[in-house]
Amino acid sequence: MNGKTHVYTHGFDSPVGLLYVGVDKNGAVRAVSFERPIVARPDWIVEENKYACGEFEYQLEQYFSGMLRRFSLDVEFSGTEFQKTVWRRLRKLNFGETVTYGEIARKIGRRDAARAVGNAVAANPVPIIVPCHRVIPANGKLGLYGARSLEKDRGTAIKSYLLELESGGPSTA
Repeated sequence: MNGKTHVYTHGFDSPVGLLYVGVDKNGAVRAVSFERPIVARPDWIVEENKYACGEFEYQLEQYFSGMLRRFSLDVEFSGTEFQKTVWRRLRKLNFGETVTYGEIARKIGRRDAARAVGNAVAANPVPIIVPCHRVIPANGKLGLYGARSLEKDRGTAIKSYLLELESGGPSTA
C-alpha cells in the first residue's frame, strides 16, 4: 500500500465544540483537531470511519463527564525526538495539575529549554489526550492555547474550560 498509513477519522460534539480524531488501524490516536476535519498528510490515507474512532469517543465522553482522569488511549506521535519527549512528559501530568514550561524543561533534563518546550507544546498533534492545556506560563496566566489552529479567544476559552473541568467546576466554553 505504498507505505501509507490508514487513518480513520470522525467528528464528535463536545462541551468545547466539535472535535475530530484520527486513529490508525490499531486504534492509536494520530491527531486531534478542534473544529476542522483531520487533513491527510503525504504518508496517510484518511477515511471517515465512526466505528474505528469509538474508543476515543467513549473516553472523551467519560473525561468530559468527570469520570475519567487519565486517558488510556495509545498515541502514535509524529514529530522530532525533542517534541516526543515533551509530549510523553505531558502525558504523565496528573488530572488538574498545572506546570510551567520551565518545569517541563527541568523534568526532561533540559533546564534552559523552556522556550523550546513551549514550541513543542504548541505543536502537540493530540490536544486533550496529551494535556498541553495543563502547561501555563511562569506568570501564572493562561497563555495561548491552540494558537496554530484556533482564534486567540476561542483557544483561551477552551483552555479555561478544560482547567475548570479538572478543578471541579466548568462553565460553558
